[in-house]
Amino acid sequence: MDLPIQLKDTVPHGNSRYPFAVHETIAIAEDMLLLYMHWHEEAEILVALEGDAVVRINNSTFHMKEGDAAYIEPYTLHGCYKGKSDSCHLLALVFRPEVIAPAGEPALYEAYLAPIKRGQVRFTAHLRKEVPWQEHVIRLVRSTLPYCTLPYERFDLALRGILYEVWAELFQNAQSDIQPAKAFSRLEPALNYIYENYRFPITISDIAAQVNLSVSRFSALFREAFHTSPVSHLLYYRLQRCTILLLSTDLTVAEIAFSCGFDNLSNFNRQFRDRIGSTPTAYRNKAREIREQQTSLQTERNRIFETFMPSSDTANATSYNP
Repeated sequence: MDLPIQLKDTVPHGNSRYPFAVHETIAIAEDMLLLYMHWHEEAEILVALEGDAVVRINNSTFHMKEGDAAYIEPYTLHGCYKGKSDSCHLLALVFRPEVIAPAGEPALYEAYLAPIKRGQVRFTAHLRKEVPWQEHVIRLVRSTLPYCTLPYERFDLALRGILYEVWAELFQNAQSDIQPAKAFSRLEPALNYIYENYRFPITISDIAAQVNLSVSRFSALFREAFHTSPVSHLLYYRLQRCTILLLSTDLTVAEIAFSCGFDNLSNFNRQFRDRIGSTPTAYRNKAREIREQQTSLQTERNRIFETFMPSSDTANATSYNP
């Protein structure tokens, strides 16, 4: 899936010297959106310090209770929506996985990074506080909270040590993804057909024909591989494309709906509200408000960071915004 450049996160998450960042967000969920859908080149572990949220990663969602966390792979669309609580206090540890193998150290890279990049193993996305090893990861990430407003060069080794321990736990408990990868390869032409033709009125028969399977056999394999039906996947993909256009264009709601394969505006509004949790217009307005808040927050953090940097160091050091 091509990632829309309009949704690439503009907040800096480190540089070549400090390939990590710690961010804190306190969101009052007056509507449904806590963090708009976006992506970045780094991995992320998002912890719900207080309150709860619904985390969406690509086309999958899960309920992140207070004290739970989410692991988000690099180059992955993700966002957060309102849970049962009125507000949610989030902590994000964002980092480049290459920090685990600095300078491409061959042994570490082959042992702990290459299997992830090749899709041979996959980290658990929903980290629950009730599971001992996952609670350990969550506790480690929570310990980075003080670094939100402190210059990273003073705590470089401490943060790297935390990241090593976090990665070790995630890797040790990673699940083999070899079989799902084979299933994906078998169904990839069908997925590509959906992604290339979602704008048009396509049927399950059309999609199944791409892999020479009957509708019943195709639907069974699809559900086994992706834990959802082809119809639901097509619907969610259309809605996902709609959210992207809502955030990145000034097209009307009707123009967006029709351009993404919906032939009935009332049906589109109902599907959007039922699955996203808000009307399309409210989603767009809330996302713009949150972007403005995040821009303001980043400006304030830059100001705070500068107060910690001695003027002599500032003149000679490469600028870095946590």
